[in-house]
Amino acid sequence: MGSSGERTFKATSRVLSRVLDGEAVLLDLGGGQYYGLDEVGTVVWTALEAGASVAELVVRVVVAYQVAEETARGDIERLLAELADKGLVTSSPP
Repeated sequence: MGSSGERTFKATSRVLSRVLDGEAVLLDLGGGQYYGLDEVGTVVWTALEAGASVAELVVRVVVAYQVAEETARGDIERLLAELADKGLVTSSPP
C-alpha cells in the first residue's frame, strides 16, 4: 500500500462515490453534500479507493497526463488537502 515516509490517505466511510461519464461524484452522507471531481480528480479518487499511496497517485497522473512530477504532486496534495478539509478522506502519518 503506502510507501514509507509518506502520509497515506483513504476515503472515509461516510462517502459514497460513483463515476459517471468519466467523472466522480461524491456524496457526503454526513452533511448531505455532493461533490464532483474532474477527470484528473477521478483518476486520483479511484486510485485512492484502491489503496494507492501519494507516490503511486503521482506516477499515475504523470503517466496518464504527461505532466511534470512536481506539478502532479502539488495538484494531488492540494486535492487531498481539500478532500480532508471536507471530511471526505482521512490521513495517516508515515
